[in-house]
Amino acid sequence: MEQYLAAHAGPLMVVFVASFLQSITGFGLVMIMAPLLMMFYDPKFAVILVILIASFGNLSQAVVLRKETAFHMILWLFVGSLAGQPLGHLFYRSFPSEAIRLWVNVIVLFSITTMLVANWKVRQCRRNTLITGAIAGVTSVSAGIGGPPLLIYFASTDMTPAVLRATSITFFAVCNVCVLISYAVTGVNVMPAFQEAVMLLPALLSGIGLGYVVFPHIPSKLFRKILFVVLYIVCSYSVYTTLIK
Repeated sequence: MEQYLAAHAGPLMVVFVASFLQSITGFGLVMIMAPLLMMFYDPKFAVILVILIASFGNLSQAVVLRKETAFHMILWLFVGSLAGQPLGHLFYRSFPSEAIRLWVNVIVLFSITTMLVANWKVRQCRRNTLITGAIAGVTSVSAGIGGPPLLIYFASTDMTPAVLRATSITFFAVCNVCVLISYAVTGVNVMPAFQEAVMLLPALLSGIGLGYVVFPHIPSKLFRKILFVVLYIVCSYSVYTTLIK
């Protein structure tokens, strides 16, 4: 046990904090884990690892949150993600993870800043849902980060915090499983990452449990602020760590 904690103390803390935030907001698990776990693992290994961990967490939460989920939106998000995944595989195989991660986070920071300054409202319709799913498909496969496109889309709609959380978690549950299957089909060995993901499950479950206790006590306005603050911090840190290498 002591050897396990010594070898995994950093990754365990990262997974715990990320899962706690996601259980509150519906976002943050992969966006926080991806840049921080790359401090402990090879970047491309970390991409697969975070998708595996996210799959464990999202599948378990999706069952609990099924009554609050907007399944009609998930259908078109998923169709869009399937269209975007081939391009994501091309990027994953052709470019370093750091380059993909840097580009994704710069675009997200620019989009969020522009949206806040201009007070944009992204219209919720089938076309925009498909486009959002396609972008999430590209970024999920190439960099392991599918949350930013959904955060921009969902946070500018009038969805309640409960529906937003449930819908995003359920979409990620479906999308991540599909991404893992596509990795296996294209010859990527996911077993080493699977074994490491199992070692980090205690932190995942603890973070999710604490988040569910805290969630009912967070006001709606504070909930929205958390979404944007989390995204700004994670993306800024990710850009910084990539540039200083």
